Amino acid sequence: MIYLVAFVVLVLATARLTRLICRDDITAPLRLAIDRKLGENSFVSRLIWCHWCVAVWVSLGASSFAMQALYTFGLISPKAAVLSWLLLIPANAYAAAWVIDKEGGD
Repeated sequence: MIYLVAFVVLVLATARLTRLICRDDITAPLRLAIDRKLGENSFVSRLIWCHWCVAVWVSLGASSFAMQALYTFGLISPKAAVLSWLLLIPANAYAAAWVIDKEGGD
């Protein structure tokens, strides 16, 4: 049960950080500066405006942090940590991007 709660918290944290990077007003000047510097159709510009794309990279970091915490506290073996990490990244990214989709606000 605690792992399910931890996964939900991880998904919500990933969704929030993803939204901060690609949709919130506070980071809009940074996104616009990148658009001006590299062009609106550049790979990097498309990457930072796409919440599905950003969620993958945020999930990579958040899932790595979560697996490291589980391993450090002895709650998971090293082999299980690696396998869980490889499965957790896409699951977390998809769930976080799905939350942002359902939230709307474009």
